[in-house]
Amino acid sequence: MHCTKCGAELEYPGQGHMCRSSAPPPTVRTEGWNIATWFVIGIAILYALAAIAVAVLGSILGDRGRQPSSSSTGAALGYLLANLTVIAAIIGLVISGLIWGRGTRQLAEAHGSPGRPYSRHWGIRVFSACLFLSAAVAWLAADRTAPAVLFGQAALRTLGAAALIGGVLHSRARVLRLIADVDRIVAGHYSPVAGQDRAWPLSPTPTSEDWNAGQWDPDVLRDIEARRHRDRT
Repeated sequence: MHCTKCGAELEYPGQGHMCRSSAPPPTVRTEGWNIATWFVIGIAILYALAAIAVAVLGSILGDRGRQPSSSSTGAALGYLLANLTVIAAIIGLVISGLIWGRGTRQLAEAHGSPGRPYSRHWGIRVFSACLFLSAAVAWLAADRTAPAVLFGQAALRTLGAAALIGGVLHSRARVLRLIADVDRIVAGHYSPVAGQDRAWPLSPTPTSEDWNAGQWDPDVLRDIEARRHRDRT
């Protein structure tokens, strides 16, 4: 026996269940969210490359500082530009990350799931920890231009960027899977029976169909059919 409105399997007539037969969620555009996703990934890659450049140019500048040469000015300029790129990339990651997180929450909530678990992924925590550790290494080091310090910072920054990229891609895959699940429900590939967590949210506005017990109570429906049969005879 199944509910005549949502198709949920019932053990007995009139069994109470969560009938998810309201209108499917509105179509949500994902173009802006996809652009924000690739912006975060691109800026994270730029951040990692700039961090490596800081380490390489800083070590070269330290060696040539002991033996001045004509190329020291170029290395110093490159080192300065690389540091500015790191700072700009961090600011860009914060801004693009906020935009991406907002879009991720909206997409998840529009498809019947809480948005926070999708937008606050593990990559953000790892990236923040690596960023803090890299700053602590520079703060505690006696010589901030030492190759060990520079390459240690570069390793931490690269690890944080890789974790951020991995977390964003993981959350993106989860959101796309959620959207695909809801699309299959809407297309009628399987019924959104009670107990399944991915389905569209119930409509907060009651309609005339919600008051028609003949559409959701099998007992009432059978009684109506029996009366119609008696009237015909």
